Amino acid sequence: MQCKKTVKVLGSIVLILLALWLLIWINSRIRMKQDREFLIENGYAHLVSVGGRSVNVLICGNENGKHRIVAIAGFGDPAPCISWRRMTASLEEEHQVIFVDRAGYGISDSTSQERTVENIVEDYRTALRNAGVEAPYTLLPHSIGGIYASYWVSQYPEEIEAVILMDTSEIREYPPDQMRTEPDPAYLLAYRLDKMGAGGLGNLLVKTMLPEKPCYSADEQRAEYALALLTFQNSCVIAEDTMMSLNMNETWNILVPNDVPKLYICSEFGYTTKEELIADGGLDRETYLAFFHLDADTDDDTLYDRYLAFCRKIRENTLSPYAEKLGNCEIVLLPGEHCIYEDKPDECAEIIDSFLGQLP
Repeated sequence: MQCKKTVKVLGSIVLILLALWLLIWINSRIRMKQDREFLIENGYAHLVSVGGRSVNVLICGNENGKHRIVAIAGFGDPAPCISWRRMTASLEEEHQVIFVDRAGYGISDSTSQERTVENIVEDYRTALRNAGVEAPYTLLPHSIGGIYASYWVSQYPEEIEAVILMDTSEIREYPPDQMRTEPDPAYLLAYRLDKMGAGGLGNLLVKTMLPEKPCYSADEQRAEYALALLTFQNSCVIAEDTMMSLNMNETWNILVPNDVPKLYICSEFGYTTKEELIADGGLDRETYLAFFHLDADTDDDTLYDRYLAFCRKIRENTLSPYAEKLGNCEIVLLPGEHCIYEDKPDECAEIIDSFLGQLP
């Protein structure tokens, strides 16, 4: 008798869980459809064909501007057309700024094509041509976008008039034992939740990863969440992440120095004094004590010295060889957060504008 009651209770629990899962799945599909419609209706979508699939190409700024600046987002950056605009707003007065979403990012279609650096760059080139944006381009990459920009300028220098690398990944050759082939756990979780039909839970994860930004309007905030959810649940982002080390090695090995003007804006490792660090909020003591394997009673001066030495080592041992291999690359320091376009948008725009003003 007791056994039958237990089975009945367990059966009821299973039915409730299945019903809850079904409601979450239906809600996530309705929300996704509504989000896509919102993005299209509010000007966040301009789809062009690339190999039988659609890629989003948003063209902003001065149509007759002096330069055509192609924004190349970092890994997993779902909405550069929103998050970069506080930096690019002043640039758009005299230049055209084009935001191209890679396959699987935002409302760009997914693809089963391998996410090699060659294929990704070819997608960019084809999308721009099909959108009617003619070369030469000024490439403006951030983070791992530097991999694609470096490959592009090395393989097709005739298409590029300049490259401005915003705190991009400092390309170097990874030895086999340091190659990373596993995707970021947070992106993998969001993707798996969606595949299991629990996309609504993925939406909660996105909002945890992307806190609300006071500088955004309500529409901008909704658009960023919509673009992020579409991006984080896409297999292309997972595939790109697993290829990151391989793509970096591939790019390093084919880099050929050329005379195309290049500027590297060094932010995360751009600190040279303790005063700069303190002005930007200082160091998280517990984090960096652990990072440098220092004792808890280490004084602040020692901790700051270690961090500044670490930044200097990165600039000298990794960034400088990378710039040298690119050729004709100037390094400027703008100490700040990795996402410098959000941290110091005005200062970053001023450096970019000054560089553009020196181009022919």
